[in-house]
Amino acid sequence: MKDRKENGVYYTPQVLAEYLANPLITANTRTILDPSYGEGSLLLAAERIFKKKNNSSEIQLFGCDTKPVNGLLKHLPEANLKETDFFTYQPEILFQTILMNPPYVRYQTQNIEKIKKYRNAISEFSILNNKADLWAYFLLKASLHLEKDGNIGAILPWAFLQADYSVPLRKWIVENFHEIKAVALSNKYFDKADERVVVIWLKGYGKKNESIKIAASKSLESEITFSDLPMDNWVSDRVFYSDANSIDHILSRYKNEFGYMNFINYADVKIGVVTGAVDYFIMPKQKAKETGFSADQLVPILTNPDEFSQYLSNGEKNLLFLISIKEEDYAKHIDYIQRGIEHQYHLRSHSLRRKPWYSIQTGKTPDAFFHYRVSKTPYMVLNCWNTQSTNSIHRIYFKDLSEVEKKWIFVSFLSRPSQLSLEAKSKTYGRGILKIEPKTLKDALVIKRSDPCINSVYKKVTQLLSSGQKVKAVDIASEFINKELGIPYDLKILTEETLSTLQNLRLQQGK
Repeated sequence: MKDRKENGVYYTPQVLAEYLANPLITANTRTILDPSYGEGSLLLAAERIFKKKNNSSEIQLFGCDTKPVNGLLKHLPEANLKETDFFTYQPEILFQTILMNPPYVRYQTQNIEKIKKYRNAISEFSILNNKADLWAYFLLKASLHLEKDGNIGAILPWAFLQADYSVPLRKWIVENFHEIKAVALSNKYFDKADERVVVIWLKGYGKKNESIKIAASKSLESEITFSDLPMDNWVSDRVFYSDANSIDHILSRYKNEFGYMNFINYADVKIGVVTGAVDYFIMPKQKAKETGFSADQLVPILTNPDEFSQYLSNGEKNLLFLISIKEEDYAKHIDYIQRGIEHQYHLRSHSLRRKPWYSIQTGKTPDAFFHYRVSKTPYMVLNCWNTQSTNSIHRIYFKDLSEVEKKWIFVSFLSRPSQLSLEAKSKTYGRGILKIEPKTLKDALVIKRSDPCINSVYKKVTQLLSSGQKVKAVDIASEFINKELGIPYDLKILTEETLSTLQNLRLQQGK
């Protein structure tokens, strides 16, 4: 188990191996490589399928692995199985088909010196940034071992469709393969591992791309229907997939026909205050006073989006406070500052960027706050109590909007068109958590008007949110927006169904 955790080794179950291999094995298949063959599951699956389809065993199987388990592959020529690092595998050796379940080693635990060596030796690796996990290097290296018109079948983590470092890799793939087909599976297929996987098939190496198809399914046992995927979706920050591949078209209708605009037109988005030592700089009000800090040195601060509902109800009443120590306060608080030094808070990376290290510059008070990570229904909270937030919450700064206009944006964020724009473009974390980056929030669709009719619905949805009734708040906000903007029934239903599909797919990942 230790080897699995440290080296990203998870052996491929038979059902997944055969599902991956089957579409690539034909009567003309001659040579197959698995660059991280482990127990040999993929090679054995390919052999079984070839025999079944051709009543023959005349297929050449090759494998490479640093720590192979050869018990099931003794019938293969010894020369076909190399116990070596795949990144040293001779580049001139080419294959017709490559099947792979590469190691899922996070970039934080990789051998940095080895990665530098690989990047210097293989020029194609320049498209990958320093945060690329090891599987990305494997996939790119494997592609370079294909014959002209060759194929790859790979089992990859969900990061292939969602990680920032995967974007240039997906662009490279679409420039080098004739056909791309992928299915995202939400069931777990690896014993003692939390990884959800994407099964991909890349066909026709070296030929112009003419097809990208994608599907999402709970399991292989379910009926899987593939849909065409637009090129701009494939090379976007996050590949989103559902039966409603008209997401961009849906959102465009709200912009072109009903006045929705990108949020960046009305506000800027900044990350919250970074302290680098929350337990030291943030504390309850009473403790801060007992420690010797005055009221003018205490800044109310939201530290977790779970506090939003209470904030809507009680303002700063139950919040913690950020300690603001100015340089001229040094002598007055020398004991407290010395305590921080004893705990080496002054040596932390964020402290080293500040001068002096104990003086946090909070910046301008934000006009509102927004979720950064959330499982369902992200929403905005207006700042009515001169509060700040930590970097687990986004800070919003409006561009000369009236209070009524701010309320329109608040309500529209809860409406399903805005929720769809956030759901479609945001990243997904473990446990199905939606991660809303500043860029994603800036691109989200909202509606701004000056009609005071918003006041009553604003009050109603605020009360619902303060009591934790987010689903009902979305219903009321959406009903109000649909009525005021005259959204046609077909668009309303399509938006609801598409949003529900995307949310369910994401939340399945967390189960």
